[in-house]
Amino acid sequence: MRLLIVTLLAAGLPLQACNRKAEPPEPTGLTAEELAAEAPAPITDDPFAGPPSAGTDPQAPATRTPVDAADAGPVILELISETAYLNERRQYVVDLLERDMAYLTLVVTDQDGNPVQGAQLEYAISGTSRVVPIGEDPVTDDLGWSEIGVVGGKMGADTLTVTYQDRSLEVLINVISLQSVGFASLDEDQADLRWDTLMQARLRFEADNRVAADFPSDVEGHSGKTVKLIGFMMPLESEEKQKHFLLTSNPPSCFFHIPGGPAGAVEVFAQKGIKASWDPVLLEGRFETVQGSETGVIYRLHDARVVSR
Repeated sequence: MRLLIVTLLAAGLPLQACNRKAEPPEPTGLTAEELAAEAPAPITDDPFAGPPSAGTDPQAPATRTPVDAADAGPVILELISETAYLNERRQYVVDLLERDMAYLTLVVTDQDGNPVQGAQLEYAISGTSRVVPIGEDPVTDDLGWSEIGVVGGKMGADTLTVTYQDRSLEVLINVISLQSVGFASLDEDQADLRWDTLMQARLRFEADNRVAADFPSDVEGHSGKTVKLIGFMMPLESEEKQKHFLLTSNPPSCFFHIPGGPAGAVEVFAQKGIKASWDPVLLEGRFETVQGSETGVIYRLHDARVVSR
């Protein structure tokens, strides 16, 4: 995965992008003339041609003294994402499947590299995608960090704008539909709870690695009741019939990444086992909201069974 750091200096400097330094290609197949050719000189007026990166991660703020936002003066605002890239128009872009979640980290430092704590960041997004706060307030901590999630809406190009002081940083959210990449869309008309509703839960990551959540009233009202849910199966066992798995808002693409984040998955327990499948599955079972989970689970479905459609 590629890690890009986009920097906006409060002093008025343009955006800069830093990539991991690639290893030089093997010369196999090149002619003598090609081998003798010199690399072109860098374009000095390129606003994205910044100094080479010393690493793929920002400098550890723990080695510096935090500065209160009121005393920081001009700052440096960095946006970090593992899934971002620059397109041909040199826009910072995040590709995102509908209902999937991208995690973004904002890092605020002063011009001496000290983390700025207590910086109140503002987020605005156009289109159908939405920002999911991670924590209670979008305020930087003593490391100068503030994290948010972005959940993809309907297919299209949405724009996320992050603002602090008199500076703003824009990210193009390129939302891709499931059908366009070959997956079936979910027919949620048969479900009692839709993913758009489930994913409105506000998450809080607590110090002991537990996940707490504030649930929408529509979700909380279904806790303890029998409901129907439709989604994609993310197996957790090696058996063909799964007794313990995740039901997710999107087709799983990585075992270590839950589509949609914690609010985009339901932990399912099925006594008789349910055959693993890439196709959407409609389930019925006893729904439960979970507080203080150590595994990141905030929803469970007990005694689940497949409902024919």
